[in-house]
Amino acid sequence: MKKNNTIFDDEFPSSFTNDPSIKKLPPNRLRRYSVTVRLNEVELSKINQSRGQLSKSCWLRSSALNQLPPSVPEINKEAWLELTGSLQKLNDLGSFLLRRGEDAQPLSQEVSALKVKLSHVRDALLTLEK
Repeated sequence: MKKNNTIFDDEFPSSFTNDPSIKKLPPNRLRRYSVTVRLNEVELSKINQSRGQLSKSCWLRSSALNQLPPSVPEINKEAWLELTGSLQKLNDLGSFLLRRGEDAQPLSQEVSALKVKLSHVRDALLTLEK
């Protein structure tokens, strides 16, 4: 039996194997190009405040490609985290109900509807200030 991660082999190199051919990224995913940016102190300070735990290069790349994670206003962070946990529990419940079969179909539909509503509330927290 092969010891490699077949779930992610198409997208990412696997860290679960010592086979060097599996650890290589496909040619179209390799980052070969470097871009240098010069900043003044004010610009660097703004980037450092915005990037959080991300490295500067990762944040700049994500920013340029419009792939930054959502920014939750400080007042809404606790509610955002609670809703995220609740949505994860609903995902787990939905998976369980799918494994139960047709008997759980009506409840599964209700769980899906609840997940959609909670997602809308969570998204609203991104812009709601008070």
